[in-house]
Order: sequence, then structure tokens, then C-alpha cells
Amino acid sequence: MDKACEFCGARFWIEERTRGSIWQPAYSKCCAGGKVAIPRICTPPAFLAMLRDVRNGELRKNIRLYNAAFAFTSTRVQSVGFELGPGVHTYRVHGGYYHMISGMEPEDGQIPCFLQAYVYDAANEVQNRQLRNPNLSQVTLMAIRDILGRYNPYVRVFERTADRLAAHPAEEVRIVLTAARNHGSEMDPCQYNAPMADEVAMILPGDPGQIGNRDVIVQRRHGGGLLRMSELAPSYDPLQYPLLFLAGEDGWAEGM
Repeated sequence: MDKACEFCGARFWIEERTRGSIWQPAYSKCCAGGKVAIPRICTPPAFLAMLRDVRNGELRKNIRLYNAAFAFTSTRVQSVGFELGPGVHTYRVHGGYYHMISGMEPEDGQIPCFLQAYVYDAANEVQNRQLRNPNLSQVTLMAIRDILGRYNPYVRVFERTADRLAAHPAEEVRIVLTAARNHGSEMDPCQYNAPMADEVAMILPGDPGQIGNRDVIVQRRHGGGLLRMSELAPSYDPLQYPLLFLAGEDGWAEGM
């Protein structure tokens, strides 16, 4: 695959050309000859370097475990089954498949997990993740956490919340994960622009008041257990798959 679109740089085989000769081929199925602007995926170079490093075989082998270690939300299914035969391992789900979100503080005596790890006992965040995932490398956990801290807007929101709670431990702080996006007149949400921290969430003291239908309120503690995320919220995918959406890019949402 040694040919490239002159407009967007997409790679293609010479036989896939839509016009032109083998010496001057043209390809238009990617961006319609420059009519469609395709933004590049915002994957930090440092993370790509980690994946490509031949010494990081452990990261590639356990990439799903590393994603789960940094996920903000957990998953819940009604019924699940596994097939671990000699071929491809199969994970079967029957019924509904949900993403669940918790409060910011764990139950007494529990190790913080998922979004709690970003807020509660933040000084020992990596150590707490290691306790939950003893088979993962602490060095790799620290490297990924550093990358997420620089690029992911959700991480920055929870970091600011941790700082606020450390300064005002008695304050009842809530985070509102907002479904609406104010992209501005020059930005198109259909191009999956990476949102800013102030767009994805609000940190509010006291009662948040009226919120949108798809908004999610994260309290210090959810006395009623876990809350189910709306599948139509733009934060649904980036909160569950932070290593796929390293810059917190919105997933599918209404209005796209």
C-alpha cells in the first residue's frame, strides 16, 4: 500500500484508484477529492511510541486490562458466558449491556476504583490502581496516567475536583457530565473535535439545579448504588474506553 491521496493522505493500493493511470493514480473514496475534511485521530505520540516499542509486549498483551484500570465507568450485563476453546476466545452477552457510574468516594474499607481513583486518595492513585491490578506494570501505569493527565479533559476535571475536595473536605461537590456541546460557529461536531474540559463537565458545589436529560450527576457518594449512563450521551464511550479516546473525543450522540 504505497500510494496516498493527495488531499487527506489516506493510503491505498494502485488497483483501488478511481481514475488516472498507474503512473498518476487518483483516489476519491476517502475524502471525495478533498471535499470532506477528515480530522486526524488525536493519539498522543508518546502513547504510540509505547505501543510500537518492542520492549512493551506486556502493554500490547494486556491492553484491555490497562484500559479497564483507567476506565471511569464499569460495565454490567444481565447474563454472560465464556468460550475458551483452542480457537478465538468468545465473550457472550445475553440481554442488556450497560455502562455504570459510581460516586467519587468508595465504601468504607474499599480500594477506590474507576472514576474514584482519580479523586479519592489521589496522592496514592497509581498504587491504588496497582492494588486493583497486581499483574500490571507500575511503570506502565504511571506512564499512561501521565499521558491521560496531559490530553484527557475528563481526567483534568476529576483532578480539579480532587484539588477542591482536598482544600475544602467538608464541601458537598458534584460533577455534572454534560451532554450538550458548545462547539462554536467554526467547529463541526460531526468531525469529532476533541472537547475541552469545560465542555465535558461542570464542578458544582451544592445542588446542581436543573440539568439536561442526558446529563449525569456524579456525587461524592451514591447512596443508591451505581447509576446507568445514557447510551446517547457523548461521554458514554470515552469514559469506558479512555485508551481508545485518549483526548476524550465524543462518542456517538444525538445531533451528529
